[in-house]
Amino acid sequence: MSVSKVFVYNPTCEIAISNGTVSYMPNKTLTKFEQDLDLLPMYFATENDVMLVHQLPDQKFMDLISEAGFKLPNIIKTSNILSDPISVLSSKIEFHPWGWSPRIHHIYKDLKPFCSEDFLNQPNAYWKENHKELYSRQTALHVLNDFFKEHKKGYFDEQKKARICRSVEEIEALIEEWGQIIIKAPWSSSGRGLQVLRYSYLNESITQWINGTLEAQGYVMIEALLHKNFDFSLQYYCDGKGKLEYLGPGFFQTNSNGQYDGNLLGGMPQELKNHLSEGTLKELSDGMFKAIAKSAIANNYCGYLGVDCMIIEDENGENKIHPCVEINLRYNMGTLAICLDKYIHQDSCGAFKINFKPKESFDDFHNKMKNEYPFEMKDGKWYSGYLPLVSPYQNKKFGLYLLLNKKEEA
Repeated sequence: MSVSKVFVYNPTCEIAISNGTVSYMPNKTLTKFEQDLDLLPMYFATENDVMLVHQLPDQKFMDLISEAGFKLPNIIKTSNILSDPISVLSSKIEFHPWGWSPRIHHIYKDLKPFCSEDFLNQPNAYWKENHKELYSRQTALHVLNDFFKEHKKGYFDEQKKARICRSVEEIEALIEEWGQIIIKAPWSSSGRGLQVLRYSYLNESITQWINGTLEAQGYVMIEALLHKNFDFSLQYYCDGKGKLEYLGPGFFQTNSNGQYDGNLLGGMPQELKNHLSEGTLKELSDGMFKAIAKSAIANNYCGYLGVDCMIIEDENGENKIHPCVEINLRYNMGTLAICLDKYIHQDSCGAFKINFKPKESFDDFHNKMKNEYPFEMKDGKWYSGYLPLVSPYQNKKFGLYLLLNKKEEA
C-alpha cells in the first residue's frame, strides 16, 4: 500500500514548545500569518500527498502554478480531515507538520491510527518531555562547542559565543564585557523572541521583556552583537537513527533587527563567493555534520534541519565565519529554497520573500507586481518576473512570492 505525506503549516511551533501546553493558541497576528501562508509546504509534496489548509486556494492561483509546471498535491480543508479522517484518507500516511510541538500532536492525534508503521517507529511520532530541550538555543550552543573542539582558524572569536544568563545582573555584566549585545529567548526562531541592544544599558521595557522571558523560559541566551556581512545556512536531513545527509547551503537575508526577510535563489550570490570558497564551505558543512551527529539531535529527531551561519567582520577588519548561530529543527525556508531551485532556469537568480504591508493586502500587491514584472518561462523552467507562491485573491494580509531576474541583469 502506498504511503502519502500529510503536510501542515505551523510556523509557531517553537512558541508552542516554549508554552508546553496542548491548549496553546497563537495570537491574532500569528494565527493570520499561519492561515494566509498555509499552502507553503505544498512545494515539498508530490501529487500523491495531501496539503491541509484553512481555506482552499483560489482556482486562478491553482491554474497559474500548474501552468508554471508545478504538480499540485491533494489540497484539503483541515476541518474536513479532523471531522472525518476515514472518508478523506485512502492510504497509510506520514504526518509532516512544519515543526513538531505538543500542540500539533494534540490537534492531529486522530490521524495517528492512519500512520504507517515506519512513521510510528520514528522519534517524532509522539511528543516526549526530553524533546523540548532539543529545540532550545542551548542545543545549538552544545553543537557549536563541539565544532570548536576541532575548528578554530577562520572562525569568529570563541569568547564571543552565546552565554546563558538567568538574571538581569548576569546580563549587565556581559554588557560591561561586550558593550552591544543580542538577548534571545531560548525557544524562538526567524528573528522573533530577540532584542538587539545597540546601546550599553537596559531600559525599562527591555528589562520587563527579560524578566518575562526568564519567568516563562528559565533563562535567556546572550550573544555579542557582531558586525554581520552575510547570512547563510547549511541544510541537513536526519533520519532519527543517527544518520545525517547534507543537502546543501541556503542564502538568506535579514533586516536590521535580525528578523528573516527572504531567501535568495539561483545559487550562491557573487559577493558571498568572495568570502566563502567551495573548500571553506565543505570544511564547515563537514565539521557541522560531525558535531550534529554527536549531539542528541541525531537519535531523537527525524526530518529537515537548518543551521544558520554568518560571515562577520571582526575588530581587525577580517571576515570570519560564525558556524552555528542557531539550529532550526523543522522544515524551513532554506529547505524550501533548495526545492524551488529545481524549477529555476540556470541563467536566472532572484529571491522569494514574505510580503506584509499593514495598509495593503496581498491581493493589491499581487495585481501591481504581475503587471510590473510579468512572469516568463524558458526551456520549461522559471526564468524571470514575479510569481506568487500562495494564493492571492483571498483578502490576505500576508503573502509569499518570488521575483526572478536574468543573471546578467541581477
